[in-house]
Amino acid sequence: MKRPPFDTLPTPQPREEAVQATVRAATQAFRQREASRPLSQLEFLRQQAQFLHKRWWLLQGAVLVLLWWLLQSAGTAYEVQRAMGTLAPLFVVLVLPELWKNRSSGALEIECTAYYSLRQIYAARMVLFGLVDLALLTLFFSAALLAGQATLRDLIINFLLPFLVTGCICLRTLSHRRDTVCYAALPLCLAWTAVWVLLILSDQVYRMISLPMWLGMLLLATVYFLYAIRKLQNTCETIWEVSPVWH
Repeated sequence: MKRPPFDTLPTPQPREEAVQATVRAATQAFRQREASRPLSQLEFLRQQAQFLHKRWWLLQGAVLVLLWWLLQSAGTAYEVQRAMGTLAPLFVVLVLPELWKNRSSGALEIECTAYYSLRQIYAARMVLFGLVDLALLTLFFSAALLAGQATLRDLIINFLLPFLVTGCICLRTLSHRRDTVCYAALPLCLAWTAVWVLLILSDQVYRMISLPMWLGMLLLATVYFLYAIRKLQNTCETIWEVSPVWH
């Protein structure tokens, strides 16, 4: 007896309840497997560090080397102030590509389906960048102070203050729910740099600002910088439609 063609055989239809039961069993098995071998905090940081492009850290180091060279060749305090105020925002802007890449590549929803939350991923990235930047800046500040290229007041006012303000701009634009606002980060940073340079060019206005006023602005920038980090952590799992990307 001749068998009928294979494509004419009836296809068995799986029962929906059986499919759902299989999905639930697989999900439970996956969760149990992951829960049995959770990563430690250091292991999670090391894992995230593997995904970061190290070239941005190298470029940040190059910015500090360029600033060191400018400090050595600067003939006046005015030139030192202008060099620091111009390069400090650039030091921060080099962090943007790594913090922005999940939004620019449309990977937010994919990351939200991962075992670790998007909030934890962002926190790990900022911790890694913070540790590397802290090491770079500590080395640079120590070398500048020991070599007498700049005073502590110059470093705090002319570098740390523009650095914090630029960080506030970047983090606040990144935490905005609309993707289009993210692209305003670089123009806003350039505008802030121009404002700072104009302030330095006006020597009379610059000298009118007393040390307590500088320290007050530094305190406000620090507080807002911490607020911007917290805001980013709270809004990183939302998209421009103002709805959670993963429930």
